Amino acid sequence: MITKSDLLKIGSLAKPHGVSGEILIRILPELIDHDPDPEFLFLDLHGGLVPFEVQSLRIRNSGDLLVILDRLDSEEKVRKLQGAEIYIDPQEIGEPPANDLFNYSALKGFKVIDSKFGEIGVVKSVAEIKNNPVLELEHQGSEVLIPFHEHFITSVDRKCRTIHLETPEGLIDLYLQ
Repeated sequence: MITKSDLLKIGSLAKPHGVSGEILIRILPELIDHDPDPEFLFLDLHGGLVPFEVQSLRIRNSGDLLVILDRLDSEEKVRKLQGAEIYIDPQEIGEPPANDLFNYSALKGFKVIDSKFGEIGVVKSVAEIKNNPVLELEHQGSEVLIPFHEHFITSVDRKCRTIHLETPEGLIDLYLQ
């Protein structure tokens, strides 16, 4: 039987998020820079730990998580669990970055979705232009270049291999007209 001493508390269940079944999880400040990739999240429900399989996990720029959990398939169910403490296997927390370096080549093959435009395409490569990474995509035969900048990124979902962006008005249109 798993106990709290076997696990690592990472935060709490905040609220339902959006209409696709996602749940916002507030991460403890000391763990924001980590890169968790858990198979299960354990919710403390009335003193007992209940495992929920992670179906999808996205890390927001704030460091909080957006997850879809098995069996928590309605807003009503999630609201009943608001405030529940969340734990994971300590081996699944990931390491904080040693510095500001990021392996941009790992983004190759990720699907890019813009909040206004929808699905744009798949990352073909990432060019680093004077320490400014640029996603190189192809959309209906046209090359699209999008700066991979924190102000545009709403989330990166490593499990589903998607990047969600909110690009400035007109940026994508420049390439598609």
